[in-house]
Amino acid sequence: MVTDALPWRAHPETSARLQALELTLDRAGIYKRPEELALYVAIAAAAIWVGLLALVRPNPALAALLLLASAGASLGGAAWFVRAARARRLNAFVQQLELALRLIAGGVRVGLGLRQALTVVIEEMTDPARHEYMRIVGQTNIGMSVYDALDGLAERMPSNETLMMARAIRIQSQTGGDLGKILEHLADTIKERRRIQRKINAMTAEGRASALVLGLLPPILALFICLTQPSMGHALLFTGMGHVALGIVVVLEFLGVFTLLKILEVDV
Repeated sequence: MVTDALPWRAHPETSARLQALELTLDRAGIYKRPEELALYVAIAAAAIWVGLLALVRPNPALAALLLLASAGASLGGAAWFVRAARARRLNAFVQQLELALRLIAGGVRVGLGLRQALTVVIEEMTDPARHEYMRIVGQTNIGMSVYDALDGLAERMPSNETLMMARAIRIQSQTGGDLGKILEHLADTIKERRRIQRKINAMTAEGRASALVLGLLPPILALFICLTQPSMGHALLFTGMGHVALGIVVVLEFLGVFTLLKILEVDV
């Protein structure tokens, strides 16, 4: 490809990092080059900085700090967006995995080979499962074994369910047995795990709502103060002490929400 000849891609360390970023974007279903993503981040950072300059009207030293803060906010926002897209796509794939396994098991039981059974999933299901299983079939078309292609799927869509599927199919190919029955049992296991996860989500809903309120209350309160008490709002936005107070509040809010969400995490 032409873009692979770009100068910064010739450096081994930079090339490895770009490849890792490309893999992350692919897992998230974001089909953009890292260079395109960097351009979007730079544009967002510039827009945030210009907005802050118009709002705060800082001195040159503070303007430089705001530039760094804007770049960090833009980069952090992009990282959060990619992680959220990746998690959303992975969750959608895992939700489809039970049905995919039952389709593969049904195909195997009627006499289809494993590769042919995978085409049934492609025909019957939507993305992201359709895209990922189509990639597996495409890899087998160019000489890769279906078991190695399934291992690649477990790496691209990292979850306990996908790893169990890849390992179960590979072990069955080495030890023998009824693949259809194995896949049906695995589908039942995934169904039960999803039931437990739904129960956990229901039990932690109050805590997640509390984290949302904790995160939204300070900015709403600050907006209320600016609208009802202009002198206090001016002191908050246009004085050094106000900037320090805002910085402390942002850090404490982040730590509070982060800690609360970590407490609510339960690995099934």
